Amino acid sequence: MNNNGAGSVQGPHVVSMKRTGSLRRPAENDYSVVNLGSVAPIPADGDPLPFTVGDSNPGKMKNLPPSSATAHEIGQDPWWVVGFDLLAASSSSYILSYPQLIMVHLGWIAGPIIMVLLNAAFFYNNCLLGSLHETGGKRQIRTRDLVGYIYGRPMFTAVWILQFTVLIVFCIGTFIWAGTTLETIYASYSKDPSKISLSEWVAVAGACYSIFAFLVPTLHSLRLYSTISLVLTMIITFITIGISIKDGVKSGVARDYSIVGTKADKWFNAMGALSIVGFAFNTAILPELQASVRPPTVRNIYKALGFQYTVGAIPVIGLTLIVYWAYGNVVSGFALESNSGPKWLVTVAKVAAFFQILVTLHIYALPMFEFLDSKFLKAYRSLKPSGNVQNDVPPAGRNWSARTMLVRFLTRIMFISITTLFGAMFPFFGDILELGGALIVFPLDFAVVHHMYMKVKGKNFSWYRRTWHWLMIVIAVLLTIASVTGAVRNIIAASSTYRIFHSNN
Repeated sequence: MNNNGAGSVQGPHVVSMKRTGSLRRPAENDYSVVNLGSVAPIPADGDPLPFTVGDSNPGKMKNLPPSSATAHEIGQDPWWVVGFDLLAASSSSYILSYPQLIMVHLGWIAGPIIMVLLNAAFFYNNCLLGSLHETGGKRQIRTRDLVGYIYGRPMFTAVWILQFTVLIVFCIGTFIWAGTTLETIYASYSKDPSKISLSEWVAVAGACYSIFAFLVPTLHSLRLYSTISLVLTMIITFITIGISIKDGVKSGVARDYSIVGTKADKWFNAMGALSIVGFAFNTAILPELQASVRPPTVRNIYKALGFQYTVGAIPVIGLTLIVYWAYGNVVSGFALESNSGPKWLVTVAKVAAFFQILVTLHIYALPMFEFLDSKFLKAYRSLKPSGNVQNDVPPAGRNWSARTMLVRFLTRIMFISITTLFGAMFPFFGDILELGGALIVFPLDFAVVHHMYMKVKGKNFSWYRRTWHWLMIVIAVLLTIASVTGAVRNIIAASSTYRIFHSNN
């Protein structure tokens, strides 16, 4: 195979791909390749991206090396475990906020239509993204690695900053949600609920998560808890829907489904609701989650996505519509607070919501933990690639070595302390989710995905197929502008009447 000066594959030996001439610098350090048959060189700027066996026949290549060094396990989980991870991230106890954050601002006509359309759109977009996992003859285990391979170092850095910023925003929002859950449980049984503020409950949630984050070091270690998360989500969904139906069929109760506010309020709130819908049906970390799936990676991620966007969409759409039907535009931002009871059953759902959200929080935090672990655990980088990706990752036992536990304790405590502090200072849960969704869901997981797909696989696309993808990019850009505007405006409005470290209700 002629690699145009980039090195060649010789038998079982590992060869470094040198950066010579106009070859583009790889996303992180030097890539190494193993004897896998046809492995693509890094193309020169402006050259069309090469196809590999994995690109043209997705999911058939096995034992591909990761795009760059990682201290976490790669390719260990069956597709259904990754499907549970996707459900834990998307069909989380956040669904209790969607009747207020989505339906109150979109109403009966636009709300259901937009939810169904964006559910289908993000299933399509994520299938496109999942098909790029083996681009360049490697498993692109991070979003930034994939973007960096296709576009070069500047885009690698830009996506890295954008994705981590938004994931931090999501984590802050999740701490606020976990604190809100604890606050409502306490308020149900306390004679003086104001004695402990939301900010203090956010701090309690941060302390609880610190223990969980230390005990579950990697995504592969989360597999049991993702299964438990699905059970907890079912408990939340059945209890909430059951009580809401009971309340909804009561006669003589007037319900108002009108969208309230000035024209400007209605517009900006609707744009913010678009971000929430995008967040509800998207994780923003698909390559990171796909990294844990066993080969064939593309075929298996299709199965996991199919599970997410069918089974996972049922509680999101079903609960959102039924709760809104039962309570109208006065529904609480925490749906269980609108339920009439029985009190003990509502408490069961609230407790399930708290423990479930810890799993969701961990999924959104793990890409940053993976970076910190890979950065500080130098022992992994001394390992020589063996030619089998399963053997090129640290053994499971290394997660519990003294040095690994010390690094994990220090880095995770630092991250959790910072994000919990910001959550306690500014508990604008809905507005934070709107901003996070607006910044990453539409630009990165919509527009960029379609452009990457054309760049990698679009050499022989017909003009109408290219037009279709460009149309999707334009729509994504317009949605980004509208949703970011709405989210920023709502945060400014909320912060204008807020005092630091106080509850926002």
